[in-house]
Amino acid sequence: MFELQFFSKAFMLGVLMMIAYDALRIFRRIIPHGAGAVAVEDILYWLACGVCIFRMLYVENSGAIRGFAIAAVVLGMLLYLQFTKLLKKAGKKLHNSVKKGIMNSKSP
Repeated sequence: MFELQFFSKAFMLGVLMMIAYDALRIFRRIIPHGAGAVAVEDILYWLACGVCIFRMLYVENSGAIRGFAIAAVVLGMLLYLQFTKLLKKAGKKLHNSVKKGIMNSKSP
């Protein structure tokens, strides 16, 4: 039971890390950054992620590195990316169909 809870927390940490990176990417689109600033932001992001993973391992598992916990973090990140790709595709299809519907209703 402990392993399942630990796996779930690690999985959610991976999802949260990707949500934070999405927020960082949105911030970059709002305020354009140079290559140097992007590099510094990425380094700070991954340092923060490393601290979060270390903290999770320390608090939940007395600091012992468990392979399945790292795999759960990675799995959470990858599944989040796949989910957002599906959402983007669905959003584009919806946008195109609404746009097509508006264009068809305007034509005589």
